[in-house]
Amino acid sequence: MNIKQQSHTKMFVAVLGVLDNFKTVWQVIVAFASAHDALAAAITAIRAEELKQSGTTTGITENKRLARQAMCNAAAVVGGAVAAWAETQGKNDIFDAVDFSAPDLLHQTEADCLTNCTAIYNAGNANIAALTAAGTLAAADLTDLNTKIGAFNTLLTLPRQAKAGTKAATDLLPDKIDAGDRICERQLDRLMERYQTSNADFYGAYQVARIIVDAGGGSGNGGTPPPTTPPATPHP
Repeated sequence: MNIKQQSHTKMFVAVLGVLDNFKTVWQVIVAFASAHDALAAAITAIRAEELKQSGTTTGITENKRLARQAMCNAAAVVGGAVAAWAETQGKNDIFDAVDFSAPDLLHQTEADCLTNCTAIYNAGNANIAALTAAGTLAAADLTDLNTKIGAFNTLLTLPRQAKAGTKAATDLLPDKIDAGDRICERQLDRLMERYQTSNADFYGAYQVARIIVDAGGGSGNGGTPPPTTPPATPHP
């Protein structure tokens, strides 16, 4: 959310606060109550997009890193057992397919790492009877690797999805803020005219709340600016 959007949102919140403070004045007027609720909903929608926009992928990325490390460690255990067995059987194709240490796998691209860990699992699963008989691998080792492959695969695209959600929120924020402006300009501002003389306190508080204060403390065009003190008339 940029500074201009923040200023607009603060104005909406200020306006809603004034309306709530003077609720006894307008609550019997159906149109006014409807406009109040619409503004409250607009603020909620803006806050929801702001929360999505400010979301971070750091935690997701760290979870993915840890899941990958766990998968590679499990793959190294299975791959080591399969490689040792394949060497004794003269099965060089299987040996080459599983000949990776955990650091080897971690230095590959994520896609290659996942592919090779899956190949190691498949090789172990295909030869589990011989490996179990040799006492070098247990079914639980394969189950563990398969579970960790699934966990990493699930996390693989989450950081990109989170970034996509952040961009979507950024794109939607202007429309959400425009909706709030429309409620103020085309409903609340019009309904407030009845109180200019009948309830000056309410009217004045509303007009002050409608001022959009920029980062430098100035006012925007979202409301009537506060009255200024006229310059003193010089004495002759």
